[in-house]
Amino acid sequence: MRYALRFLPVLALLASPAQAETVAVGFAPPTDRVLAYHIEQHRPVAGKLSRFTADRELRFERAGDGYILHVTLRRVDSDAPGDGGEAYRAALTPLIGVEHRFHLDAKGKIVALDNSEAVSEAVIKELRRMLARFPAGSPRNRTAGNVLRLFEGLPPEGRLAMLAGEIQPLFLFAASGVEDGAGGRGLRTMAGSPLGRPVPVEGRLAVAAHEGDRLTLNETLHGEGVDVTVRYGLSARSGLVERQERSLTVGPDTLTETRSLEPSQG
Repeated sequence: MRYALRFLPVLALLASPAQAETVAVGFAPPTDRVLAYHIEQHRPVAGKLSRFTADRELRFERAGDGYILHVTLRRVDSDAPGDGGEAYRAALTPLIGVEHRFHLDAKGKIVALDNSEAVSEAVIKELRRMLARFPAGSPRNRTAGNVLRLFEGLPPEGRLAMLAGEIQPLFLFAASGVEDGAGGRGLRTMAGSPLGRPVPVEGRLAVAAHEGDRLTLNETLHGEGVDVTVRYGLSARSGLVERQERSLTVGPDTLTETRSLEPSQG
């Protein structure tokens, strides 16, 4: 379930130019529509640049001071050869059609999965079904077994982090502020999966364009053997990252990922 490019949260913000103006970012996601969330990744597998996609439906519902976010994975696909594509499908298939009801506070932080027992039961049941269905030693059988062991061994907070991992990037800037000024803001963070180990990286986050409630942010990060660039399309009103384009270069290999959030056409 952890096949997308992912980076650990920002650990420290560095000093910014004194003349920088802070643009306030709210958190008011739309509650009157279903949203389509598409993630597409391209990375080399067995010498071939391969595509991995996942499509989810999202719907926000007001709940006290915060929100309930209904999330359902609808489709996954890959053109990766051999084990690569099979393992990807096996890792995500147990989540298809299973609605998650994430509880968000007023600042866009995911604090709970309100139907965690039902989600866990559905995921574990499907993983066990896959183990029985696919031959021992096959990519899907191996992946299902690995995910099942990981999932069953996690404490509740670990399961929440795992299940919310693909949704968290939507709220990177919710209820905060970004600095619109020469040079932007310096930052340090950790580049994590798929590097195999966290790698310290350092760089800057800068506003590239600001038109009404729409912000375009550019982020560049560098570390030992790692280069990362990210371009965000952000709504300052809703606080949601509506588009994210990420590139990670490790040695000779470059991995790219695009995320888009827009009204569902279905």
